[in-house]
Amino acid sequence: MRKVIVWLHRWVGLAVLLFIAVAAITGVILSFDKELDRALNNDLFYVQPSGQRFAMDELVKRAESVYVGKRVTFVRSPDEVDRAYEFYLRTPNAKGDEGASFFKANNKYHTVYINPYNGVVLGSRVNGEFGVDARHLIPMLVKFHYTWYLGDFGKWLIGIAALLWLLDHFGAVYLSFPNLKSWKKSFAFRWNAGGHKLNFDMHRSGSMWILPVLIALALSSVYLNLNDQFKWVVNKFSPLTTVECSCHVDPNAKWLADTASWDGAIKLAQQTKPDMVVGGMTFLPDTRKFIVSMKSSEDLTKEVGMTKVYVNAITGELMHVHDRSAETAGDTFNAWQLPLHSGRVFGLVGQIIILLSGVVITIICVTGFLIYLKKAKARDAKEAQASPIVGLRKRKEVVFNKTRDVNT
Repeated sequence: MRKVIVWLHRWVGLAVLLFIAVAAITGVILSFDKELDRALNNDLFYVQPSGQRFAMDELVKRAESVYVGKRVTFVRSPDEVDRAYEFYLRTPNAKGDEGASFFKANNKYHTVYINPYNGVVLGSRVNGEFGVDARHLIPMLVKFHYTWYLGDFGKWLIGIAALLWLLDHFGAVYLSFPNLKSWKKSFAFRWNAGGHKLNFDMHRSGSMWILPVLIALALSSVYLNLNDQFKWVVNKFSPLTTVECSCHVDPNAKWLADTASWDGAIKLAQQTKPDMVVGGMTFLPDTRKFIVSMKSSEDLTKEVGMTKVYVNAITGELMHVHDRSAETAGDTFNAWQLPLHSGRVFGLVGQIIILLSGVVITIICVTGFLIYLKKAKARDAKEAQASPIVGLRKRKEVVFNKTRDVNT
């Protein structure tokens, strides 16, 4: 049994090594992605508060005037008084594609930043566009982190790698704790030994010390990249409630047709949930629905809001309310995945843990590869000793390679 686990651990580890290493390295930076993005582009994100904010309907018109033919499909309205509003715009999707899909891996969307106090457009950018300048660096790293710029195929590829990595942790635990008497060895570092022994401890003990974080990152990676499949499995254990309003206002709606008031939808949502505040707003132009995201103190993060109020974007009438208080255990389990992956559910401490974990995971990847090289060399030497013919052939190959190098 142990030989089988060792074999699986070796080859599964090699198969996912590059994916995990890249995710770890980029994850170190992305643990503070929003803070870094705001620091690099403070002219987009920060404003000087002055007077009353413009009506949302007016701000939406100004955002859409920047990119003619595109529609605002999401608005982020931060609580901070010195922050700009962010307007996400996109063009119509291909036939049969979902309406609110600016989060799809292969879809680019434009962002317009507007000062809500005077309506001035501060700037814009294409999120997901490859670039290493200040405007595009962080969004580019985000997209590269989970797709490698391979679209939905990249999401699948990295999702499968994350699933294999998750399963491999159980094999690693089995190999690290062969019996109860030697459990301490799996947490020890032979600092004075150096060489292979220390390298081995960095790989094994480093993994065991942060095992809960590794499992959380692997599990949440599967959720983020294989979302539908993940939810299907969770639903088998705890029925999931439907967040999305299934009712369609107008399946044949035209993208550039007039809609009901954005401000009216916000007012209705505030009346429906007076104890909450608006964190963001989504518009589905394909089916004419507003989704107002409402934030409360019970939300896992302070980003957009986990309670959703659906409003008919033609009549302005209330359609549906997704209240987090009615969620099942499966809903709560799913809701934890993204905040855990970013660490933001635990605030600054959580983000620092994710940053340090990225460094440790990178070390684990490097040390694991070095262990493989050393053991592969040892296996080759053992085979050479066991078979004189094989050994002679290998020695001839070495002599031939050295001769060729000298001649060249």
